[in-house]
Amino acid sequence: MVAEFNDPAFTNAIDGNQTQKLFQAFKSRGHGTPGSRDTLDGVVLMTPENIHVNSFMYEPIIDMSDAALRSLYADIKSLSPGLS
Repeated sequence: MVAEFNDPAFTNAIDGNQTQKLFQAFKSRGHGTPGSRDTLDGVVLMTPENIHVNSFMYEPIIDMSDAALRSLYADIKSLSPGLS
């Protein structure tokens, strides 16, 4: 999303809840394809609702299946071919 904006002043000024703010601006500015926006919407939905920190061990706990997480990762990876 940041690469498509090509607006460092905007992206550098975002503080707190960066993914949500980036995605809202991404949609409102008409960036991406409908498919890429659907995939990114899945990331925005998954991130705050399904990742928690175990207060005893201070480790992330992900409340989604391994298959769903891998599928989402593959979808995101296909949006950024340089990602390895």
